[in-house]
Amino acid sequence: MEGRIIWRSEAVLPLRAPEPADRAARLHLFRATLAAALEQVEAWRAAQATVGGQTLLQQYQDALLDPVWQRRAIALIDREGRPLVEAVRLAAQQVGRQRESLTEATDWLVDRLARPPFPPDAILAAPQLSALAILAAGRPTLLQGEAPPITTTHPLLGEVPGLGPSWAGRIARIQDDTLSFPQGGISVRYEAERQLVCETAWAMKADGLVKLTSGNVSIRIPGTDLFAITPSGMAYEALTPADICLVNLAGDKVEGERRPSSETPLHRAAYVSRPEVNGVVHTHSIYASAFACLGQPMPVISTELAALVGGTIDCAPYAKSGSQEFADVAIQTIGSEALACLFQNHGVLAVGTSLTEAYAIAIGLEEAAQIYYLARSMGDPIILPEEERRRMFSEFRRSYGQPKV
Repeated sequence: MEGRIIWRSEAVLPLRAPEPADRAARLHLFRATLAAALEQVEAWRAAQATVGGQTLLQQYQDALLDPVWQRRAIALIDREGRPLVEAVRLAAQQVGRQRESLTEATDWLVDRLARPPFPPDAILAAPQLSALAILAAGRPTLLQGEAPPITTTHPLLGEVPGLGPSWAGRIARIQDDTLSFPQGGISVRYEAERQLVCETAWAMKADGLVKLTSGNVSIRIPGTDLFAITPSGMAYEALTPADICLVNLAGDKVEGERRPSSETPLHRAAYVSRPEVNGVVHTHSIYASAFACLGQPMPVISTELAALVGGTIDCAPYAKSGSQEFADVAIQTIGSEALACLFQNHGVLAVGTSLTEAYAIAIGLEEAAQIYYLARSMGDPIILPEEERRRMFSEFRRSYGQPKV
């Protein structure tokens, strides 16, 4: 087996598809996902050739069948209206039994919802992965720590000497229990950042924000004048860190085998004009692009969009895609504070203090565009007052999520 090493990043990506807004639909999704997960674990357990592997999978199965955890997750979704991923994890914390099998099982359940698929030639590498994560990936796997006692259909190597993030992008070969690097393999600089660009691009395709090879993603490299950006015209599902180009703030490619995205001037302009921006996502999502084709701004009609962007999403005037003019009108439209804009007859730009934030904004904008379209078809949507939008935006930035340490 020969492939390219993918360092398993722990970056949290948004859901592959927006969660249903309706609590009943969210509850149905939870039950359906749980049922499918239990069926999968049972199949894996039956395929185990050792008692140790069967016992481990039985423990995961028992954890997911825990009635106390299930009831708590259902209550968080149905009565408290919590998002699905939050409810699954919070329920595991609240049952009072901090069993490792329950924690790993619920992490894997979240993975089923959130993580995009890995490229077909990927060799996964990580400090440690649960047996469920390894089996679900279905890819050859390298671990810094000891491998769990499971039978897999793909190579599984534990306690690999020297394994770390710097191995991302290297071509490796696994034969039996032997790991080798043909011709020394390929290593790339800033593997973690390039890996996150890959993962975001995979998610963008899986979430339906782009079709074929449209759109582009980039991240600023901290402490440098560089940013990493997706290549032009390559299938997202096949991307590896080595395919991601490094470009400097003058617009010159400084590293990478591929030609950088044709929208590189747009990304460069965002980083030059907005020093706080560390991630840029450009999509062609359907509903938001429909409003762009009308040349209309997107008003803030939902609390979710208010929390993400604060103000109205303006529409930049038409300009030729990939040109400097296209970049200039985008930067003029978002100005010094806005986090997103539409491109007339084209698509969406989202920026953030991190690439994860920029992607969340792109997802949130598309969801809001769908809601706005539906609301307009039924009547006159109520636009949130500016004061309330600003309050929610400020509060979300200040207090949402876990404390910063």
